[in-house]
Order: sequence, then structure tokens, then C-alpha cells
Amino acid sequence: MRFISGLKGIFKRPIYLLIIFSFIIIWVGILLEREFIHNIVLSNTLIFLGSILIGFNIFLFIFSFFKPFDKIKKIYLVVAFILAFIIAIFFRESIFLPTFTLFYLISINVNLFFTAFFAFKMCMDTSIKCDDYLYKRKKAGKVLRTLAFILFGIFNWLVMIFFVGFITKNLTLFTQVAANILRIILWTNLFLMVIVFLRLLITKKFAAYITFFFLLAFFYVIYIILDFFFGKLYSSESELPFYVLISFLIDLLLFFYIIGSIYDRVDYLEDKLKVFRADTIAIFLIIMKLYVQVSKIFDKADIEHFLILQEAGIFIIFMFFNLIFGIYFIFAHKPNSNKK
Repeated sequence: MRFISGLKGIFKRPIYLLIIFSFIIIWVGILLEREFIHNIVLSNTLIFLGSILIGFNIFLFIFSFFKPFDKIKKIYLVVAFILAFIIAIFFRESIFLPTFTLFYLISINVNLFFTAFFAFKMCMDTSIKCDDYLYKRKKAGKVLRTLAFILFGIFNWLVMIFFVGFITKNLTLFTQVAANILRIILWTNLFLMVIVFLRLLITKKFAAYITFFFLLAFFYVIYIILDFFFGKLYSSESELPFYVLISFLIDLLLFFYIIGSIYDRVDYLEDKLKVFRADTIAIFLIIMKLYVQVSKIFDKADIEHFLILQEAGIFIIFMFFNLIFGIYFIFAHKPNSNKK
């Protein structure tokens, strides 16, 4: 996938290696502190390191408006780190106090928006890439694409039935919630399917990938739901280490996908946005995500309505993207196109 080429470009730049791996180390430390260790020394260390990294990234964010990171002199980076270190010593707790709840809400909503959009994009790109692969099979292409359309549609339906049965038997309190979620998904999928068949009748072009997209999107919705259920039922407990690991890996994959996708479209973004460079966007997203992660050490990130806001927000935005951009891709995509 194209985001991999973007990641390759990032990992060739030392400054990004430092920032991203520092962020991942802090992120892992926060998971360990919240789910397993519960140590005050570790908490304070993570707050201190998180404050340094946030401060350093804010200085880089400002620098990025004037020069690409590759052209920033090392002395400025050293000064930025020293200033971030000093700020972290004297103001680290102030950065995450409840008076900064507004900034926390801004950060979490930015995360929701970009996470939902790129989750949608990952599902759509994967399904389209598979469809393009089948399209290249000139003789059997039409048959294979039609067969894939039918099989993925059946499999998606079976997964839905299994999911409803699982919720009904194991999480009876949330049966109505699951039913409402399924209803939203079914209506969205039905509407997109109507668009697909109307396009087929009018233009004779078939978006065969749509059922595979439905399946991938539904798997992501299941992840969102389970993330909420387990976070609500087992928050701050170490009973589900396997789930914590899987959740972290999915979030990490999406994080890399977002950053890689941004740097895969560097020229396009800088041409369209003018003022904002790819560096500016990437560092802004890292700041937002880092602030949310470090804030989880504090009580305000444990309040139940924040968890509801996060998961419900991702689901609503994700389904909105499925509907709006799903229609766009149905009409805009041409099989086997390599449009950037």
C-alpha cells in the first residue's frame, strides 16, 4: 500500500525516528501503568517525559511553518529540547490539570476525526486494491470479481448474525445498543448498495469491492464496540492483557497508517494547503494523540462520559465517512487506476 512508501520516507529522517519511537515508548508505559503496574513513580516519570515531548513537538510545530524539518539547524532543535525540558520541570502537572479539560476535549475530537477518517480510508483502500488485483485477471476478472462480491456479502451477513448472537448471549444489557448500531450499519450499507446497482445500470461499471468494504468496516465497528465494552467493564484492571495488547496494536497500526498516508501525499498536501506542510500536520496530530494518551494517567480521562464520547464519536464519524465518501468512491474509482 502507498502509506508504506510514506513511512519509508519518515524513517529515513532521524528527527522523526526520535519523536515517533519516544512517543511509542511513552504510550506503552502509559498502558503498563494504567492496566498492570499502578506505580506513582512510573506515573510521574511518564508525565514528565510526556511533557518534554509535547513541549518539544510544539516548538517543532512552530518551526514547521517556516522551514521543513530537514532544513532546521540542529542548534534550534537543541534549544527547543532544552526549553521543553525546563517547561516540563516547572509546569508538567499544570499542562494536564483539569483547567486544561477544554484542550483535552479538542485533542480527543481531533483524534476522533482523523482516526475515523483513516480507518475508513484503510478499509476502502484495502477493498479497492483487492478488486483491482482481480480486475487485472482479464479472462476471469469479471467472474472472480462477481464471485468475490457474492462471497464477501454472504460472509459479512454471517459475521453480523454471529455478532448479534454474541452480544445477546454474553452482554444482554447492551442488546438494544447493539441492535441500534446494527440498524445504522444495515441502512448505510443498503443505501450504498442501491448506489452501486444504479451506477451499474447507468454506466455498466460495477463496484464489486463494496461487499469486502462492508466486511472490513464492520470488523472495525466490532473493534470500536468491544473497545468500549471492555474499557467500561474492565477499566484499570489487568484481567484482559491479550485484549489490551490487541487494542494497542490496532491503534498503533492506524497511527502509522495516518502518518504514512500524510507523507505519501506530501506534494499534493503542500500544493493544496499552501501554509501547512506535511510536517505541520503530522506534528499536530502527534501532539493531539500524545496529550490524550498522557492525560489518561489522570482521573479526568477515566470519567465514563469521556469513554462514551470517544467510542460513540468514532462510530458516528466513521459511519458518516462510510456514507459520504463511500458514495464518492463508488462513482470516482476506476478499476486498476493508480490515481494519486
